[in-house]
Amino acid sequence: MFRKAAFLPIVFLVASCTSAPAPDNSRPALRVAPYIDIASGSLDIGEAVRESGQTDFTLAFVTADKSGGCTPTWGGTLPLNAPPVQADLDEIARLGGEVTVSTGGATGTYLEKVCSRPQLTAAYRTALDAAGSNDLDVDIEQSIAPDTVTGALADLQRERGTRITLTVPVAGASQGLTDDTLTLLRSARAAGLDLSVNAMTMNFDPDGAGWGEAMTAAVAAVAADLASVWPDRDQAALHAMLGVTPMIGVNDTGPVTTLADARAVLAYASERGLGFVRFWSVNRDNDGCSGTVSPSCSGIAQSEFEFTRLFDEFSA
Repeated sequence: MFRKAAFLPIVFLVASCTSAPAPDNSRPALRVAPYIDIASGSLDIGEAVRESGQTDFTLAFVTADKSGGCTPTWGGTLPLNAPPVQADLDEIARLGGEVTVSTGGATGTYLEKVCSRPQLTAAYRTALDAAGSNDLDVDIEQSIAPDTVTGALADLQRERGTRITLTVPVAGASQGLTDDTLTLLRSARAAGLDLSVNAMTMNFDPDGAGWGEAMTAAVAAVAADLASVWPDRDQAALHAMLGVTPMIGVNDTGPVTTLADARAVLAYASERGLGFVRFWSVNRDNDGCSGTVSPSCSGIAQSEFEFTRLFDEFSA
C-alpha cells in the first residue's frame, strides 16, 4: 500500500473469538490515526501533537529483518526496541495517545511472506508488545498466502483479542478491490475474523473525475465489494467496518490530494458512517518541497500539519 516515500491506501481486518476477549466491534480501529514512518526519525512527534491536537497514530512499518529471517523489525533495519523509536513511543504515551502497529507496506520483505503461521503469530505478538499496543494493521500490497495470514491473525485474536485492520489498495474509482484482496477477505471470513477494511484511496486512475470525487467513488465501490463478501450485513454495518486512507499532496502516480479533496473524503466518511480515517503521512504534512513526491513533504502549498489538524476534527 505505502511506499517509504509515499503512502498508498489500504484496507483492514478485525477478528473476534469466543475463547478470548472479543474486540470492541463498535470501534474497529482508532477513529483517527494517521500514519507515521516511525523508522525514518524525520518527525518531531511532540511538535506534531502540539500543533495539531492529534494524539493517536499508526506506526509504519514492521517488516522482516533484511537478513531474510522471520524477525520483526522497523523498516527491515531497526530492532523493535531501538532507542529512537522507543523515545517516540514514550512521547506518544506521555501525551495521552494510542498507537496501532502496521506491518507490510509497499516495499521490503514481508513477515507475511517469510514466516510460517505460528511464527507469524509470534512476530505480531512481539511487535505489539514492543509498542505497548493491541491494535494491528496489516498492509498487504504484495503477494502472500492468504490462509497463512488469516490463520495467524485468527490465532492472535483468539489469544489476546487484538483489533486487526487489513489495509489494501483499491483498483480504481469504479473497480473497488483487487481479486487478490477479495480472496484474502473471503479467507478472513472463513477463519472467523471480524474485520475492518481500510481502503487506500491513492495512486489510481481517476477516470476523468476530480480527485476528491474519484476517491469517494472508490470507497463506494469497496463498500459494494464488502457486501459481496458479507451479504448478511446491512449497509450501516458494512460502512462501520470500513475506513479510508488517502495520500496527502502529490501521489506517486500523479494525482494530487489537496485540502479540498481531503475535506470531500472526510465529509463522505462522516455522511456514510465510516468507522475510521487515516492518511499517509504525518511526516509529509508540510510544504517543504514543491510538485514532487517525497517521504518528508507533501509537494503542495500548505501550512505545517494542516492535514493532521483537518483529520483530527473527524474524531469530534
